[in-house]
Amino acid sequence: MPGPAGAAGRAGDTGPAGPAGPTGADGKPRRVERYTQPANASGVATFTWPACTATPDVDVIPGWITIGGVQQMVTGGVTSQTASGATVAVKISQGTIALSGTPFRQADTGTASTVRVICN
Repeated sequence: MPGPAGAAGRAGDTGPAGPAGPTGADGKPRRVERYTQPANASGVATFTWPACTATPDVDVIPGWITIGGVQQMVTGGVTSQTASGATVAVKISQGTIALSGTPFRQADTGTASTVRVICN
């Protein structure tokens, strides 16, 4: 039968500092921001932000909502974008039985969608 555990050892040395984060073309730090907007009656969310110096990288961040006691995924795709905004087709997951069914449908009015914007 093993004996009782011994005392914990001391913490290790602090490691080296990591590299500096990414910078933009002019040496300024990149902006990384999140924005949330509700979908309209057509399942489209329109986002705006302070203009970037070039067309930004825009990603839809998937999320979850509960509809009728059932968890469903909220996602979407960027359909158009500029240096200061984007339009997203917002989609909600749904159960499918038929092989011809689709796993996503148009989001209901007011369904929140979130995007991440990375720009200079």
